[in-house]
Amino acid sequence: MHVQILVFDTEVPLMRGAQLMCYLHTETLTATLVRLEKLIVKGEAQERRPKCLVKGNNAIVWLQLNEKALGLSLLRFPYLRMQLALFHGMLWIWALSCLNVLSAQNSGCAAQSFDQSSQLQIARNVTDTSGPRVPLVEWLPLDTGVRSKEYVSEWTSPRDLAILPPPHRAKWSDGTEFGLFSAIPSFGEDGNFIALLMTRDVGEHQGEMHDMFCSGPNRAHLTKVRVHRRSLLCAWPKEEAHKESFEVFLEDPEGNILVKVLARRKTGLLKKYHSVACVRDIFVKSEETPAATKQLVEWMEWSNLHGIEHFFVYTFKGTDDVVKDVLMPYLKAGLATRIHMDLTRGPESPHFEVSQEEFRQSQVVRDCLYRAKNHATWVMPSVDIDEYFHLNSHVFPDGKVPQDFLRTGWDAIVKSQGKKTSEVHSISFLRFRFAPAPFGNLTISSSWREPQLQQRKGNRNQPALPKFVMNAHKVYDLWWHSVYNFDEGAPYDIRLNETIGALNHYRPPLHVDHNRDTFLATIFDDKLASDSSMLEEAIRKRFGEHLSNLMKRVSEKHPATRPSVQSS
Repeated sequence: MHVQILVFDTEVPLMRGAQLMCYLHTETLTATLVRLEKLIVKGEAQERRPKCLVKGNNAIVWLQLNEKALGLSLLRFPYLRMQLALFHGMLWIWALSCLNVLSAQNSGCAAQSFDQSSQLQIARNVTDTSGPRVPLVEWLPLDTGVRSKEYVSEWTSPRDLAILPPPHRAKWSDGTEFGLFSAIPSFGEDGNFIALLMTRDVGEHQGEMHDMFCSGPNRAHLTKVRVHRRSLLCAWPKEEAHKESFEVFLEDPEGNILVKVLARRKTGLLKKYHSVACVRDIFVKSEETPAATKQLVEWMEWSNLHGIEHFFVYTFKGTDDVVKDVLMPYLKAGLATRIHMDLTRGPESPHFEVSQEEFRQSQVVRDCLYRAKNHATWVMPSVDIDEYFHLNSHVFPDGKVPQDFLRTGWDAIVKSQGKKTSEVHSISFLRFRFAPAPFGNLTISSSWREPQLQQRKGNRNQPALPKFVMNAHKVYDLWWHSVYNFDEGAPYDIRLNETIGALNHYRPPLHVDHNRDTFLATIFDDKLASDSSMLEEAIRKRFGEHLSNLMKRVSEKHPATRPSVQSS
């Protein structure tokens, strides 16, 4: 198999008009080698045979090009993408090798960034501590007890894990900007570190192009930053694990302070869990409806009944008061902790694009990953409250699906594939959008679907983009629909065949009551029906009559609202 990839650079002046022609050549079924055949610079053609180094499963190609060079990275299968980056003095190519060919149910790819520290010569004076260390940017995330004027004081809860300010901008020494939105201290078996998470507008590999170092005050425990795409990990002394506040200085190789971060957290809230879930905020403006309110309750209760041991819930400034009433029973019971992003929501907000897209999806799941590290094994980072996972019985030795399958099922799936949990970074499953048969009074029994959400081919529903559960011990960066960066010792993403397990995506009727004649859904789901009585009883025990009163209040407050379609 030969794949030709042409890359045209339009950003780096030196290389403008350049082409890189690479051939991906599969020598065997288990090894993939990359050969750089020709480099063409505008006005000049050069034939070169680059030196090829092999480290583990990664092929690294090096080429000297005068005094300037171009960096190229080939991202993980199946999305072969390339990104150009200017380095000084050398050309690096990281080739990520796909170790396993597609099988009936999964494929595995190794996708590890190559450690540049042993190859790059870093001009740096680490002993000079004279003079004040003045940061270019000082970012101080709000403490748990501090509220901005716009923040609703009655939201204060003993289960508030952290409160984050709006993203702040900083600059690398070359003038390139980057944003930080979260600082998370974490201590335990996954390592002792403080994670600094960059905003999604930062290029996927910009962090890898800049050598950075971090330390405490007075350059205490100075260390090089580990970069995993947009996640910066600062190793931290285990002896400080008891602290709730950490001063972190991020600096360049010359010792210039790029940003000072005060990372804060509340200790003692989290235990050790096997399976947890992240719950992003959905209750803003047009989405404040009784149906959405009840959906959140049903989903959290159903997930807890089936094995989810803890929830990380996210709120914003624009979050309606109704969420407090919905979440408070779970917070008081210790089933949930809350992370509040002190960020204005809505079209009039200066943070509109960031808050609506970045925080509701990609950046929330990344923050949740590092909250869960050192506390949980399996994390459902992006499953929405209208999505329910179904697992078939043949992955269990006794042929029966246990009630707590959202806790026990992941290990059973791994074992059924002949793998160990320590070798697997994620389990992906398809999503099918269709109408279930109505039962009881649960909103998850909606009979209608948005036509644009319905994808059909013949008599079969076509799956939407997948969702996944991840092994928090092994993942470093992710997207809403897949894992991006993971430990080299866990190269496998088990991709479930729909006959084993799948995610069913439902909608409440208020999403679609304006156009019922165009609906295509004809497939019915009866798997949730068996949970109806158990679920309604669990909700009654937790809320009593409070939930119906709550929905009545929401209806009176928003009598004409209809949720906008929210699909990821």
